[in-house]
Amino acid sequence: MENIPSLIEPGTKSFLNHTLRQCHIIKSKYYNELFNLGIFLILSVVVSAVLFYKYKGRLTPVEKEQKNREKQQYILSKIKSVQEAKLRSQQELITGLPNWDNDNEAFIR
Repeated sequence: MENIPSLIEPGTKSFLNHTLRQCHIIKSKYYNELFNLGIFLILSVVVSAVLFYKYKGRLTPVEKEQKNREKQQYILSKIKSVQEAKLRSQQELITGLPNWDNDNEAFIR
């Protein structure tokens, strides 16, 4: 029982084990680098897309000025309409009835 049959020499067996270990290390390193590169590319695309969206979403100074002018015009028109409504309500009769023109008064004049 002391002599266990071996199909390969001990030196060849250790050489193959060492070579397979090195192949595994190289394969792991290669996959790790590919994975890191892929994640970096995906992350950079996402960040650049967000930055591009944010940049394009901003108004130019000319557009800001135009928007402010439109706001001012809207506010001024609302103020004017409120003032006109207030003036009309002050000029109306207290009861809210329409003016009554008497036909007799029209003949007298």
